[in-house]
Amino acid sequence: MLVSLLAFQCQAPAQAQSIATQDPPAAATAVAQPLRFGDFFRFPVGPRGLELNPVLQQAAGKQVVLTGYMVQQENGSQPGQFFFTPRPVQMSEHADGDADDLPPATVLVKLASEQSTWMVPHTRGLIQLQGTLSVGRQEAPDGRVTWVQLQLNPEATRSMNAHEFAGYLHSVQHSH
Repeated sequence: MLVSLLAFQCQAPAQAQSIATQDPPAAATAVAQPLRFGDFFRFPVGPRGLELNPVLQQAAGKQVVLTGYMVQQENGSQPGQFFFTPRPVQMSEHADGDADDLPPATVLVKLASEQSTWMVPHTRGLIQLQGTLSVGRQEAPDGRVTWVQLQLNPEATRSMNAHEFAGYLHSVQHSH
């Protein structure tokens, strides 16, 4: 089931405007092509290392539905984006630095441009996301390179209401 991710604006979280909270309409989901992380690379891995699978390349530019796990980052994700993987991953940037445990089939998920200042707190468990897939080398300002990106549809994310934001702050203050 597609989820509505909760987020808050970095500058003024308590004053964030709420947007669509319902799952996308069934018609939008029917148009999206299901994609599996197992479709990212050719197997077996050959002497040239990992090679992009034609299935992944053909999905570029299309609406896809991808099921996986949001990466839990020690320092939190960057505003307007987060990593998505086929298995649960927790990054410890402070302890590991640039050496992280992200699998090769990692997707950089980007929120809609009007949500680029929003932070998406970690969501536990298996989730489904829908958006437009991009395939190709992309280097972030911090030097991290990604090969697969998913541009979420605007309705995939909604801002937290005051009660949800208070609960989030409470959970951050009491995390062990």
